[in-house]
Amino acid sequence: SYLRRLTKAKARKEKTKEEALRNNRPFYKLDHVVRERYPSFADALRDLDDCLTLIFLFANFPLLKKLYEPRLRLCRRLSVEFLHYVIASGSLKKCFISIKGYYFQVEIRGEIITWIIPHKLGHKNPADVDFKIMATFLEFYTTLLGFVNFKLYSDMGLIYPPKLSFTPTTSLSTLCSEDEFSDEFLASLGLPIMKKPDINPVDEIEVDQEAAQLLGNTEADEENRRKEEETKILQKLFSKCKFFISREVPREMFAFVIRTCGGSVSWDKTMCPGATYDVSAQSITHQLVDRPKLNEMVVNRVYIQPQWVFDSINARKLLPVDNYLPGSVLPPHLSPFVEEKEGDYVPPEKFGQRQLENDTEEPTTNEASSIDLVDNNAYLNGNLKRKRTEKEETTTKPTTKEERKRAMRVESGQVQNVDVSNIVKRKANEERRLREMTIPKKQKRLYDKIKFSQKKKRQEVEKLKRKRTDYEKNAKQNITNDKKKQIKLS
Repeated sequence: SYLRRLTKAKARKEKTKEEALRNNRPFYKLDHVVRERYPSFADALRDLDDCLTLIFLFANFPLLKKLYEPRLRLCRRLSVEFLHYVIASGSLKKCFISIKGYYFQVEIRGEIITWIIPHKLGHKNPADVDFKIMATFLEFYTTLLGFVNFKLYSDMGLIYPPKLSFTPTTSLSTLCSEDEFSDEFLASLGLPIMKKPDINPVDEIEVDQEAAQLLGNTEADEENRRKEEETKILQKLFSKCKFFISREVPREMFAFVIRTCGGSVSWDKTMCPGATYDVSAQSITHQLVDRPKLNEMVVNRVYIQPQWVFDSINARKLLPVDNYLPGSVLPPHLSPFVEEKEGDYVPPEKFGQRQLENDTEEPTTNEASSIDLVDNNAYLNGNLKRKRTEKEETTTKPTTKEERKRAMRVESGQVQNVDVSNIVKRKANEERRLREMTIPKKQKRLYDKIKFSQKKKRQEVEKLKRKRTDYEKNAKQNITNDKKKQIKLS
């Protein structure tokens, strides 16, 4: 009825009536829909992946005519609130930079939440995207994230809506207007937020440990201890580091990641509000730069490319900075979200990381394999001895004195080379063929499809390996050609 009256006023060109109708637009809430759809808080956390992805997407949009301006501002506010909670709780687990944007994964109340934040690039309004449908989802997701943020802040003892723990000086307020002063400093993600006095926050790990003790599950205890150690390592990974972000580096994402892992970060004060120290500070240990050459360099700090921060978080340790110096060719940025199964292609860099992690487990596997080889050799030697004794029994007894001497003579034996691995493989293939013969006809077709898919997968892995070897050969050849050119020029 509202739209009918509005269109009628437009058609009759009754401007006063149209303005009155727009001012008295009917207002509705979606709170009851959120409560009905998510009866428990865990259900809301499980469905937060798409919610965060859409809200962070709209938060990066410029103010468009097709979109309602207050809704975009609401998306920006809710996204900043969620990032501040992740910083305060230290719940970041994985991060990755791709062409699409920044992938982040956090663990809240035992629920894994993964979302993507797009790169801040020049926006071109696409003609084939229906913003009305997206706005409908956005309206529901903003209501959901508002509830989730309030619950998370309340349980952790933080003030909601978030406020800065200290008031910045008036000299800093000249960077923005008085209305946007607190919002801009809060959105910088470089300053801590205020906590409620005399309130103990709910520790998720302690709650899991208490539940495991009540159930008496030793495996759950070990898993909780492992998680607790891992979270402590990540929360204090950059605690001894002091970063400075250069102008060419995306400030917001790296400030969020560094502060989540316990580091302190700053930037040029003319770049954005919220800078805590200047580039000339002597206490800076790392400076993030994304340019090949630098005009001025300070002696007591390390200049690194931004990828080092993400790779160190995924490796759970501070990596050596030799491969991340300005102008150097960066190592491959491996995704922590890919979990290779048996038979999948594993890059050499990831294989090297696995070998370093499994150094403690290698002796046990070597011992087990050596025991198996000893058992197989003993089995084969026993068979050979048995055959020799059978041959000796079948031979006729010596009659003459010379024959007795010949029989007592010791001759040099010959070592028989026995390939244990081939024998084991042959035996395994025979057993597999026998098992295949017992498969019924109905299941044989499914078995053939599985074998065909495995064969195709092996071919793809071999193709990737060949590509990698060709790439390494070409890279070596290019290096040698460059050296030859330099020698000729000199």
